[in-house]
Amino acid sequence: MTIASFRLILAHFVLPYLAMPPSVIHPKLAHLTHEEVRTLVQAYHAKQKVSDLIQRFRIDCPPSQLYRLLPQEVSSELCPHCGAAMVQPRMSQSTNWNEYKNSLRCPQCQHRKTRLCTCSYCWQNKKEQKATFLTSRVSVRASLGSIKAADLSLEQAVALLTVIRCYGPDKFKSVMTFRPSVISKVPLVPAGRYGEVLVARLVEAGLLKFPDPSRLKTISLSKNNIAVTFSAQWSLPHTISSELIREIETRVSDCAWPASWHEQLSELAFDLALAECREFYDYCAAKRMFPIADEKSINAMLSNLLEDFSTGQCFRIIQSGAQYAADFMVQESATPEQAAQYMLGACQRWADKARAEKWTVSPFRRNFNCPRSMMSYTLYDFILRTHDDGLGMPIALIQLPAQK
Repeated sequence: MTIASFRLILAHFVLPYLAMPPSVIHPKLAHLTHEEVRTLVQAYHAKQKVSDLIQRFRIDCPPSQLYRLLPQEVSSELCPHCGAAMVQPRMSQSTNWNEYKNSLRCPQCQHRKTRLCTCSYCWQNKKEQKATFLTSRVSVRASLGSIKAADLSLEQAVALLTVIRCYGPDKFKSVMTFRPSVISKVPLVPAGRYGEVLVARLVEAGLLKFPDPSRLKTISLSKNNIAVTFSAQWSLPHTISSELIREIETRVSDCAWPASWHEQLSELAFDLALAECREFYDYCAAKRMFPIADEKSINAMLSNLLEDFSTGQCFRIIQSGAQYAADFMVQESATPEQAAQYMLGACQRWADKARAEKWTVSPFRRNFNCPRSMMSYTLYDFILRTHDDGLGMPIALIQLPAQK
């Protein structure tokens, strides 16, 4: 056998087997043999009556929870990031095909086989690819002095309109400059890191000019103090003309969307919703004097919630999780640090139970201390024309208006 043949066998047969996670049997199924467990799984997915299966296999659980006890299905597909075998959590009998196929995930790095995966690798990779592609495309057009609306991403178009509505004068000049006197009382974006990242992308793409881009991290965009932060003016470059803004607004009015905007809507809505949920999460934690838990863990949990729940529904889940954590701290004499960790887990458990038992989750309205941002007004009022109804709409249902 040649070395090349050995490597081929190793890559295709041995390594995938070693990467497979061990099959874990739930304690409530420990009295069954492997063959009986296999038979149970087959019978369940053949949609045999659940109460009969519980009696037949002597299982102590409510019928609605049986599927949660079934062992995960190990897929032959490997995670493209860490190489571990992907697993398919067992679904209930009422789960539709789309939910099932989108549940394939990696038990090691939490990568999910879905376009909206928010594992650390996909998140970083998506941002880098997006920033590189869009920056290069806009920069080329800018060098020619003729940026068109179709050259912009949906995020860039919405962000430009948002900046102008927050800071800009009513009439354009050849170079637009902004001063504290024209600052809107509406925050540009939700509080948190989202605004810093958004403005940094605009600067990198040449769509916004700052005298010192290295100081972007010192700006609190939620308080609209960009112009106050810098003694010098900041401006839109000469390539952002009144004609470009009018073209964007005309396309919006006529629903003449570039094809790429349809594809980018879900991602933009998701990023904004995640920022709003994170702002409300931090507010609820600070109100109870909890320290902030691990940032990546919070974002991963909120991203998981947004796969099935609207922003307003997530607000409700976050509020409940914060209250449970406050009760936990009092009842168990726990530290604020322990309560912060409990809040994170309580939100996830609340959401998981709501999914499993198919609760109707009523969305919350916005909290006065977390006001609606101009980014939200621009996207939902001007572009989508749903106003703040978007607060109660899951991201998967958000669509651009049809052409007139």
